[in-house]
Amino acid sequence: NLGLVGVHYNGTFYEAVPWTGEMEWLVDPWGRWELRGRCTDVRGGARLFEVELVATCDEPGLLLRAPTKDEGMKYFARDSFYGDMTLTLWDLKWDESQGELVRVGPPVIDKAFSSQGGVEVGGGPWWDVWAGKSRMKQPMKFMVR
Repeated sequence: NLGLVGVHYNGTFYEAVPWTGEMEWLVDPWGRWELRGRCTDVRGGARLFEVELVATCDEPGLLLRAPTKDEGMKYFARDSFYGDMTLTLWDLKWDESQGELVRVGPPVIDKAFSSQGGVEVGGGPWWDVWAGKSRMKQPMKFMVR
């Protein structure tokens, strides 16, 4: 599984991807999406950070056709541009006493909100809650960079 959260803010591109850190997500069949990413690799001058994006949608969304393995195009994807999205981004630093990266200072972006977020589900086999983590291992991590 792969995932990506990319944020442009004040002239900086924050890229949370598996080859520089880790990603995780929790997606309901409809109505709630949670994405979290951490950049934990400073090679190439990357900035250590953690980002969280939470989207909700109370609207029913629009049913769309999507390709299926055996039945061609079927109505089983859903999307909307009425998603409520909240984004928070923190700088990270290494804490010797805890032996891990921790959030430092106030958030760089503190709960930025939009009520015009694009949200989507569909395709399967995600008929239930879809949760995942993406942590890329070597040598693939090296090859992708």
